[in-house]
Amino acid sequence: MSKCKEAEHLLFKYNALLLSLPKRSMPRRTNENELRLTKKISQEPAYIEIKQITEAINKLNSDQREVLLAKYVSRKKRTNIEVYMSIGWSESHYYRLKKAALEEFLSAYEAECSQEKLIFM
Repeated sequence: MSKCKEAEHLLFKYNALLLSLPKRSMPRRTNENELRLTKKISQEPAYIEIKQITEAINKLNSDQREVLLAKYVSRKKRTNIEVYMSIGWSESHYYRLKKAALEEFLSAYEAECSQEKLIFM
């Protein structure tokens, strides 16, 4: 599987995991467009994965975060055209940024998982 497809799969899974949370536990966006977990989450595997993905998203720059949040982390499934039109970017700029964001996200997630393993060893 390509890096971008793997990252997309992970983000779709993240969105599904978020929908299983109580509304008060959902991550909130800060003024810097970062995600902040509102409550301390338990040590269940699903919650640990939510935390790891949230941290990986927060390691991206603001434009990359904006693309991934708008496209993959929302209650309503949005098309690429809807996303780049709402942000106000050109189609080519959007697709370049989306690809870079997905690759950076996957690298950040893998680093986050490696770090978590070191903590539990």
